[in-house]
Amino acid sequence: MAVKKTSSNEAAASVGQEPRYVLAELKEHAQELFGVKAEVMTGAFYQAEEERLSVTEARTKIEQFMKAKVEK
Repeated sequence: MAVKKTSSNEAAASVGQEPRYVLAELKEHAQELFGVKAEVMTGAFYQAEEERLSVTEARTKIEQFMKAKVEK
């Protein structure tokens, strides 16, 4: 699965045109696509309703998860 790096404007414009993948398939390639372990994706998509996601949508959700403030 090759992924071309794009600017945020190009990515936003092409989200509707991107292929969508089953979450399990994205998890298999988490390190190559997003630079994270599959466990991070499990946390980021805990109780997620989306069955199929584009790479851009998944990356956005992972970034939000990684930046989330942890409360004690």
